[in-house]
Amino acid sequence: MESIDPPFLPPGMQIKALTLDAVDQAQRLVIEAGWNQTPQDWLIFLELGQAYQVSTALGEVVATAATLPYPPHSGWVSMVLVSQKHRRQGIASALLGMCIQGLKAANLSPWLDATQAGRAVYLPLGFKDGLNISRWRLSQRCPALKLPPQSPRVRPLLPADWPRIGALDLMAFGADRTALMHQLHARSASFSCVAEQNGQIRGFLLGREGRTATQIGPLVALDEPTALALLAFALPLVSERVLIDTIDLHVGLSAQLQSLGFEFERGFTRMTMETSPTDGDSSLVFAISGPELG
Repeated sequence: MESIDPPFLPPGMQIKALTLDAVDQAQRLVIEAGWNQTPQDWLIFLELGQAYQVSTALGEVVATAATLPYPPHSGWVSMVLVSQKHRRQGIASALLGMCIQGLKAANLSPWLDATQAGRAVYLPLGFKDGLNISRWRLSQRCPALKLPPQSPRVRPLLPADWPRIGALDLMAFGADRTALMHQLHARSASFSCVAEQNGQIRGFLLGREGRTATQIGPLVALDEPTALALLAFALPLVSERVLIDTIDLHVGLSAQLQSLGFEFERGFTRMTMETSPTDGDSSLVFAISGPELG
């Protein structure tokens, strides 16, 4: 593996791996930015990926970034946060460069889901546009979603389902995310579900509680009626505050969400530096896990 050069930082600051005892400080950056992550989300990166902190000489954490590997081809860049009083000093660029260099040293192509403002930063670095993603927020109790009689049967996710769920997600995402999905299931056991028809798993839905809302996703299905059936099962079981990040290819799903009272909040662009040879079949992905997880 190639060595990773230390990034340039303002005088008195240092970068190192985010430690468990610094998670509370990292979470304060999430709150300042108005993001939805919880301390449990930081633990995902500590356990399955790599997280970084930039701290002052007094030990104050003023910036973070994280990567999540999806071998053998790709890795996610996320959680790039800088406190307001320390912005415009090149800290975010230093962190981003370190994340990119670390993934490339592991022979993983960097991917990320960028906001409109972030996209302007990433394009000059060599990232290329991919899928468009829309974030929808519901701030009231969701009405029942009416489904046609021929919709597939949806039931709670069972331990015996994991091999077939993993195979379907591998087909959709292009990498093995079993460890991540087990963590998400532990945080969404009350509404995690699968759609089954004639003994075939046709789709699944997971999620997690967030700081401001419950995040629905990933939502993976063989077709739109299956995706809607999964949503119809899960939405009555979650709190009235819900976030879902949908792939814009699925216009029917977006229309259904609007009919239920979901409001568009923001868009993201999925970007990568190099097209992975196993990108997966994005037509099967109706909602992502969140921009920080892919």
